[in-house]
Amino acid sequence: MAHWKHLVITAVAVAICCGGQAQAKSLLEKSIYFVNPENGKVDSCKYWKVYLGAFQAVTLVRKFPGEDSLPVNSDLNLTILSSGYVEGYGYTRKGRVDCMASFVIDTGSGAVKLPVDSVEYVIAGGEKVKPRGMKLFDLALDVEGNKLPGIKKLLLTKYKLVIDADERNLKPMGDVNITLFAFSKAALSAAVKADKEAAASAK
Repeated sequence: MAHWKHLVITAVAVAICCGGQAQAKSLLEKSIYFVNPENGKVDSCKYWKVYLGAFQAVTLVRKFPGEDSLPVNSDLNLTILSSGYVEGYGYTRKGRVDCMASFVIDTGSGAVKLPVDSVEYVIAGGEKVKPRGMKLFDLALDVEGNKLPGIKKLLLTKYKLVIDADERNLKPMGDVNITLFAFSKAALSAAVKADKEAAASAK
């Protein structure tokens, strides 16, 4: 967490409407930079989440009341939070399951987990990641031992901090479909260049 700028000490309560019900989430401040596809301009926000899409055929081990631990299958929705981690949730015949996930890269000597705060930028719709001080890698996900190749989507939700009297709340400011993001202005410039090069080489 040493690399996070302006890290808020106390988590801010965020009311996120999901399926008609408000759920409390905690987001911490970390600036993210991206190109807004609606106008082609550089944009940024300090509080955010990035939905990565739904993933299939994930098997998790869970213990339910009155039963031993057992494997359950679920489709997961995965999201990066500005707090610095990837979380997921899905539903099984026994109800909702929540989990944590990790970015994974293959350095040539096996899969290595990549903390979110070690990421410089992500490009190609989530297919490629540039860790700080390293080259580009294919980006995968690990969910409790389930290896998920690639990311399905990058849907950014922006939030604005609203301070009213003694309350600090985050107000949703809309969703943006993005193809890349970075954690500094300089990294965004490099990301845009790398994304164009990756697109050209794929042709």
